[in-house]
Amino acid sequence: MPSEQRLHLSSLLFDVARHVKQFALPAVLVAFGASRSTGGEQGTFARLPSGWEVWLLLLFVPATIMSVIRYLTFRFSYDDRELVIRTGLVFRNVRKIPFPRIQNVDAIQNVLHRMLGVAEVRIETGGGKEEEARLSVLPYAAFIEMRDHIFRERISQPAHPVHPEHPEHPAHPVLVHLNLRELLLCGFLENKGMVLIGAAFGVGWESGVLGRFTDQFFYRTYFRSLIESFTEGGPFPIARVGIALAAIAVFLVAVRIISMLWALVRLYDFRLTRVGEDLRSEYGLFTKVAATVPIRRVQTITIAAGPLHRLLKRTTVRVATAGGGGGAGAKERSREWLAPLITEQALPHLLTHVLPGFELSSVEWQRVHPRAFARAIKPALLFTVLVALSAAIFIGRGAIGIFIVMLLWNIFTTRKHVQHLGWAAGEEVVLMKSGWMRRQITLARVNRIQAVALRQTPFDRRAAMARVRVDTAGASEFSHRLDIPYLDHDIARALARQLSAAAASTTFRW
Repeated sequence: MPSEQRLHLSSLLFDVARHVKQFALPAVLVAFGASRSTGGEQGTFARLPSGWEVWLLLLFVPATIMSVIRYLTFRFSYDDRELVIRTGLVFRNVRKIPFPRIQNVDAIQNVLHRMLGVAEVRIETGGGKEEEARLSVLPYAAFIEMRDHIFRERISQPAHPVHPEHPEHPAHPVLVHLNLRELLLCGFLENKGMVLIGAAFGVGWESGVLGRFTDQFFYRTYFRSLIESFTEGGPFPIARVGIALAAIAVFLVAVRIISMLWALVRLYDFRLTRVGEDLRSEYGLFTKVAATVPIRRVQTITIAAGPLHRLLKRTTVRVATAGGGGGAGAKERSREWLAPLITEQALPHLLTHVLPGFELSSVEWQRVHPRAFARAIKPALLFTVLVALSAAIFIGRGAIGIFIVMLLWNIFTTRKHVQHLGWAAGEEVVLMKSGWMRRQITLARVNRIQAVALRQTPFDRRAAMARVRVDTAGASEFSHRLDIPYLDHDIARALARQLSAAAASTTFRW
């Protein structure tokens, strides 16, 4: 058995930096509040000396001492079949994690990690929503050694370290690689720039800077004069309206540019490599991420494409694996990306590596119930009537126009939604497709199904319909679930029995 190993000495540096980050906001509040201390003769706590709040920062000291103790007592080693982690000084803890139970060994490197040649390593099993162990930090060579120890049985070829800077090896084919053009195109299509702008808007609004700027330069000058030109019967303000339209156009372009830059930084040099029975993705400009997707533990695959994706013949591919990953509010999983962007021509080759023998083009899609539109439009009609009645209270007959517009729009969108619903079930996979603007296809392996549910609302029973929901270990509430609605009752029951029997007849293996 190899001798026990320690964390890298720089672990102390990163732990102290984490504590500094946690104490930064309280320190700022104390610094600004010390001049109005609650201690002293005039303070609320007169028995305490003036400026006593500063001494609260001494709490930083025990946190630092705990970091030193953690570094000195943390050990890990490898047995023949398990990873052993030992921690604790007074209360000692020995954690043994069998290699076959480990699903993912991921490494995250920010700029400082890369300068020091270290990485934060996260180990996950299928046993919960949090990682099983976090090792902060290890030398990068130790991470490679750990990954080879854990996954050696799944690597059919001799183990060759795959370094983020030089990932290619003849035995390890690169399945997806995003060059600069594809990265910028990915950012343009995903259009995540609004998230960053929204965050900046929130900071500016909370600080008051944005409020003063908009009040001074917009409300009091531009918008007030624009409204007055309409209300006071003046000439049509062509110039001001043109400026407003131009500003909106510039804003939309800026959002796309920011999204492209964000994709470039976040997904820089994205590579998906097959190493034995694993798919390994590595990407990132400043923060480098190395994630592992064991092929046999893939639960579902989701293929999505928006209008611009289809126009440019591109699509995105995500997978869900069991275990780890946090709840609904957790950050997006790094390993969910199988391909942030891939051409339609290259998609079949990628799917072949995940599901050998599966061909998406040969799937025979089944439609939902012929009366699905009549069933789906009823909630939309009820909502339309409620909105129109509410609007009638305030604008009178003008609510008729709102009712007509909403009615036509709901009829159009509901019909499109129903037209693009479909499902298919084979011996190895079950599939569902939906969406008419952003189209999505999700497929799940039958031997990964954990539960099959047949559901009926009172309206479904009246229409002789039902829905079939398939749950896997990797499903989340915000993913594209295999939840097939508006099926004929008999077809739904037959599908549920088929999937239940198929899942029960297979041995579930993590």
